[in-house]
Amino acid sequence: MLKTLLAIALAVALGPLAAQAADHPDLFALTSPDFTDNGFLSAPNAGTGTSTRGPWACGGQNVSPALAWTHAPAGTQSFAVIMDDPDAASGRGGNHWVAYGIPASATSVPRDAGKTSGYHGPCAEPDAKTHHFLWMVFALDLPPAAFAPGLTREQFMQQISGHSLAEASLVSRYQPRSK
Repeated sequence: MLKTLLAIALAVALGPLAAQAADHPDLFALTSPDFTDNGFLSAPNAGTGTSTRGPWACGGQNVSPALAWTHAPAGTQSFAVIMDDPDAASGRGGNHWVAYGIPASATSVPRDAGKTSGYHGPCAEPDAKTHHFLWMVFALDLPPAAFAPGLTREQFMQQISGHSLAEASLVSRYQPRSK
């Protein structure tokens, strides 16, 4: 009985330490200093120019928000980030960013990193419904050099099939305001 109680006490005492192990894919987490989970993107995160769907200005600076991740699983060789808009195209969805080949030593992407990797900020008509954006980071067992430049979201997802060690996500929202 005493052995059982000691074993339980030890498990309870060491449990929090064991839960912090970096090879637990369920602990892989994504955060942003620029928005909270389910928070709003700022105007600079919106696209530049005018919409392809109507005569309105996007009103932004096409600045991708900073993202950071923790507890990458053992065996991670690279990371990738995807930004999807499930509300786009009348519910058919749309992709705003695919960034891959991020070295395993990275724990974040800085604000405006999308400038060199094809980030396309939100652009909706003024007073349109709020759009939700799903941000995902993938810990991959593929090295950064495994990817050809210019992959579409579909091509990228096909290439990482069976190679994702863990995924973490955040949701943000965007709603343009009338001027």
